[in-house]
This record gives sequence, C-alpha cells and structure tokens, in this order.
Amino acid sequence: MLDKSQLPAAAAEEKAELDQARREKVFLAAKELFGRYGFKKTTADEIAEQAGISKRTMYQVFRCKEQILAELVMFEALTFRHHCTKMLKTMDNPLEKLELFCRLSSDYFADNPFLGQVLVDDAGLFSPFLTNEMQLVESGIREVIARLLAEGMQKGVFRTLDMDPTVECILVLMRRFTMDTSRRPAEAAGWISFILNAVKGDYRRLSADYTDYIP
Repeated sequence: MLDKSQLPAAAAEEKAELDQARREKVFLAAKELFGRYGFKKTTADEIAEQAGISKRTMYQVFRCKEQILAELVMFEALTFRHHCTKMLKTMDNPLEKLELFCRLSSDYFADNPFLGQVLVDDAGLFSPFLTNEMQLVESGIREVIARLLAEGMQKGVFRTLDMDPTVECILVLMRRFTMDTSRRPAEAAGWISFILNAVKGDYRRLSADYTDYIP
C-alpha cells in the first residue's frame, strides 16, 4: 500500500513521465513535418494534430515552435549517440570502430536530411536560436572521434597523431559526407577510406583514395 507521504512524489513522477511521452510524440511529429515541409512552412497546429494532442496541451510542454526544434535536435543527437555507443561496444578494433561511426553518421543524415540542413545552416536561419544546441552536437561528435583516436594510438593501430587538429580535420570531412545535402552517395565511401588511411599512415592508399573517390 502506498504511503500517503509518497503521493506528491508519485504524482510528480507520473506527470514527468506523461510530459516525456508527450515530448516524444511532438518530436516524432515535428521531425516528419519539418522534413517534409520545412521549418517555416510547418505550423504549431499541424505539429499538435500530427502528434495527436491538442495545441493547448503541447504549449504546456513547449513555449514555441523554436523550442520544439531546439529540443528535437538534442533529442536526436542523444538518441543517435546512445545507439552509436551501444554498437561500438560490440567491437574491439579501433579502426573498425571509427569506420562504423563514420558509416552510422552518414546513414543517419541520409535518412534525416532536414537535421543536416539545420546543423549546417548555410542560410543562417537557425543559428539565432540553436547556437548552443549546434555547439553541443559538434562537441559530442568531437568527443567520440577523440576517444576513438586515443584508443587507436594506445593500441598501436593508428600512427601518432596531433589530437586536436586531427579531430577538427575529421569533423570537417564528416560534415562533407554526412550533413552536406549536395553530396553524392558514392562520396561517403571515399571520404571514409581517406580518413581511415590517414589515421593509419597509409600514404600510398591515401593517394589512391584521393584519385579514385574524391572530386
């Protein structure tokens, strides 16, 4: 039997779970509508209808459409990172881990091109209210890359690398074959091969990669 003193805490926990369930419904709806129609053309009414909740209920959780997008970006980033971490834990070879992380990233943005547009933000549409989120997402990517490079050097799989510049170079290349909407599907394999051979120090293959894959 539940102690009456526990009722307020239990009610608060139930409300938090309900709010989280509503958030995830809104995220799924917003992700689909933003991807189909774009951020500007999607209305809050449409998001609420797609999520199967009232607009009033949605505004009990979110202040505005911009907050929905900001939290959606972080929700997607954390979900993707959790998935990557789970997959990487099944592998031992740092080179294979780095390749898998690159491929998972490429596949994710191929399936979610709108979120790639948001993070690249060539037109400056989202940076006014997404600056912190963009920085956090890129910081998370840097952290994963740095951890994989450190492991590779420790195990003697990668050559000795200057960590910070190498992480930045890989991040720049990953933007090219993941978030850039002008990329061609075949380019990802070339860029990934280029990165792997660069960290291994296989300069012969680096030259071949540049000739064979990179425009």
